Parts: sequence; structure tokens; C-alpha cells
Amino acid sequence: MEAPEPPENIKCPYCGALNSVEGEFCGACYKNLRVPKEVRAEAAARRILAGAAGNTAPLAQTSGAAPDAPHAGRLWGRAAIIAGLFAFYLQWLRKPNYFSFLDFINLAFHEAGHVFLGFFGRFIMMLGGTIFQLLLPALCLLQLRRKRSNIGWQLCLFWIGESLLNVSIYAGDAIKQELPLVGGGEHDWTYLLTELGLIAHTPAVAKAIFLLGSAVIFYSFYLIGLDAKNREPYELGELQLR
Repeated sequence: MEAPEPPENIKCPYCGALNSVEGEFCGACYKNLRVPKEVRAEAAARRILAGAAGNTAPLAQTSGAAPDAPHAGRLWGRAAIIAGLFAFYLQWLRKPNYFSFLDFINLAFHEAGHVFLGFFGRFIMMLGGTIFQLLLPALCLLQLRRKRSNIGWQLCLFWIGESLLNVSIYAGDAIKQELPLVGGGEHDWTYLLTELGLIAHTPAVAKAIFLLGSAVIFYSFYLIGLDAKNREPYELGELQLR
């Protein structure tokens, strides 16, 4: 007795949206569809064989479902996200001490870090601002990844990279101390770099942090693009992107 052919489309067990059986994640809520890898591979093989036989109709249309236009929309949507975030990133290349809207949130986390880690000695207290500034978006990332919200945790990864860019500006100000300090007081990075014996290498430290933040940001772009590419087939007229 032959095994039944896998369906061409399935409903997401979380939100009920219709998805191609080839997809690993729901295109609407981004959660794992829990389709076995073997089933997805078999569905992909059947589609390829059907295409070789001259069947050029989209899968969703042959099954009587809605056309695959939303798939293309998701692809272009992620492309727009990457383009927008890249334009945002360019602001740090255009302005030496750029302060973005996200940095208001980073600043709040930064100041909270000094308070919560103030019981662990002066060095940890001074470093605590930077620790909290990076820790909070990292915790958001872990929570969203646990919920399998791909685009959510990928944006949090971008946020971590952006926060590192902000840290690089603060670290680079350790000698000149031109940036305004909340409530006055001692400059965090002047103290930290002096204690570490790196105050003479302030520009190099700032550049290293900036490059690290840039690497994290571009890795988030890669993941967003890869996530779009690896979902269901996307159709743009007669062109299929897989």
C-alpha cells in the first residue's frame, strides 16, 4: 500500500494561516510549523518533478487555495527591513557622535546598570552601565527566540549591534570627555580604560567596539535575508525565488 502524498498546504497550528508544506516556519506568525524534514523534502521533490513535467502553475493555485502573492510580499517585506536598517546604520558613518532614538532606551538601561550592579565594587559598578545596555536586548532576543519569533529576535540582534555602536562613541570620548554625562560625575570609560591600562589606546578600543557592533548588525541582516530565502517558494510573476 502506497503512502499518501503529503498535502501541498497546511494550516499553522498556532495562528491557522495557510502555508506551503515545504516551509519550516509560518509566514504569518513566524513560529515553527513542525513539519518533518522528510515531508518537506518530499514535497519539494514533487514540486520539482511537476515543474520538469511542464506544470508551471503555483502550488497554492493548483490546490484551489489563494495565490502565492503573500509569499512574495514577505520576501520584499524583509528586503525593505534590511534596507531601512542599513540606512539607519549609515547615520553612524555620517555623524561622528550620532545619538539615535534607540539610544534613549539604551541610556535608561545603562543608568539602571550602575544602580543594580553598584553593590559589586567600583569597577563592576562603572562597567555595569555597559553590561545592562547590552544585557537587556540580549534577554529580549532569548525570549523571542524561545517563542520562535524569528524576525523579532533578529531585530533584537540588530539592537545589540546598535547598542555597541553607542558604546563605541562613549568609549572613544574617554580622553576628550566632550559628551554630556547624565547627572555629571566620572566618565565611565575614562575610569575603565585607565584601570585596564588602555587609556592611551582609546581610539583603537573605540574602533574595535564599533567594528564588533557593525559585525553584529550585518550578521542580523544576513539572518533576516536567509530567513526569507528559506521559507516557502516566492513567486514574482513568472520568476520563482527559492
